[in-house]
Order: sequence, then structure tokens, then C-alpha cells
Amino acid sequence: MDPTRAHPPDLGPGEFAMVDPPPRAAVVASLAETLTRAVALGDEMAARVVHEAIGRLLGVAPAPEGRASSRRR
Repeated sequence: MDPTRAHPPDLGPGEFAMVDPPPRAAVVASLAETLTRAVALGDEMAARVVHEAIGRLLGVAPAPEGRASSRRR
């Protein structure tokens, strides 16, 4: 029996169905790439801004400004 829209083809071992990510997940993935580039280039300010944007998209409250610098000691 040939696959139809109601009956997709069976996936073999180790195969994954292709699905479009939700829009927010796609934005977070893009920002993660930007964060990686900012860190690699040593741009601390850009990394902080992108990190905060990712946190906001994920619903995480930003840490107080003094807390981040106290971790470096």
C-alpha cells in the first residue's frame, strides 16, 4: 500500500520525521547562533544583549546587573 497524507511512510531505525519548528523556536535558534558568534569574537556586550533576549523569549527573568559580575571572582 502506497503512503497517503493520512498514512505517512514508516520511518526506519534512526530516521526522524521532518517538522517545521514553531516560530519562537526558530528565533531562539537564530539568536543562539548569534550568541555563539558574539562570544567567539569576544563581544561581551553583544553576548549579554542576545543572552537576555533569549531569556525573555523563554520566559526567564533577567538577573540583576551586579549578580553576573560577582560570578567572575
